[in-house]
Amino acid sequence: MRRYPQKQNPAGRGFTLVEVMVVVVIIGMLAAILVPVLGGIIRRTNEAAVKVEINSMGNAIADFKAKFGSDPPDHVHLFENAAGWAAHPESRGKINRIWPRFRFDLARDINLDNDSADEIHLSGAECLVFFLGGMANRDANGKFFMTGFSKNPANPLQRVSSTNIDESRDGPFFEFNPNRLVDVEVVPGPDGFPEFIDTLSNQTAPYLYLSSNGGRGYDTEGGWVFHHQVGLANGVWNRNLPYRQTVNGPRWNAKSFQIISPGFGPHERILPDGTTTLCPYGVDEVYDPENVDSLSVNDADNITNFSAGGRMRP
Repeated sequence: MRRYPQKQNPAGRGFTLVEVMVVVVIIGMLAAILVPVLGGIIRRTNEAAVKVEINSMGNAIADFKAKFGSDPPDHVHLFENAAGWAAHPESRGKINRIWPRFRFDLARDINLDNDSADEIHLSGAECLVFFLGGMANRDANGKFFMTGFSKNPANPLQRVSSTNIDESRDGPFFEFNPNRLVDVEVVPGPDGFPEFIDTLSNQTAPYLYLSSNGGRGYDTEGGWVFHHQVGLANGVWNRNLPYRQTVNGPRWNAKSFQIISPGFGPHERILPDGTTTLCPYGVDEVYDPENVDSLSVNDADNITNFSAGGRMRP
């Protein structure tokens, strides 16, 4: 029987330079397509987490209202003595709506600076944390943690007793992660009342809470986050304009509240050296879901409780 020699395959033939270059080009093309897609997916996932947290804070506000009969105010002046309260009936009324038996004649050291002579102005960002979290303490590392309010109806601002750390308290109504509690006020300066930032990377500006005062109407004072001097004489724009649906039209959530995250950025803010930059929340007053291209870059990436898809410009 005749045997025919079998043809042998060449052993371990490598890729040619042309083949390698073709593969590299293909990988580059795929990367150019996939990287933006994956980046967009990651961004939307992170923004969705912020939206969920905003909704959770909205539920906490509902719990607060169920307990005290009204939504938290978005700005209030707290005073440490009777004379201060006597001169500010608006703030006194806000506190009375929540705690009808509050003693305005008691001297208090609310900010723990060893006197009872101070006025503390809480912005909407601070009110969100204060009314949902209660009195703020600091741990050994200087991080804030929230302790709720005393059940003493005459003195709910009484702090947790060092001898009774397990005492029953009202709240917190929301679990604020201590790693995201900050004190961003620049003027007149940090006051020991924290704000809460979202989970987005490199975030520098806190969630902002603006209240319609139970449907009585929004005002402009709650949005002064970084500078607490109301007015534009200091040249600083804070988010002092609750969003409207149309020019001169009704506000979004006209009978409840607006919660606003400044989004991924740009994260302009007021720097410690006094340098002023654009407000991280933007300065547009109108949010029209059918005309989002008109939003400024600072407004466009905001995530709110009234923009259905998360960020204001998807």
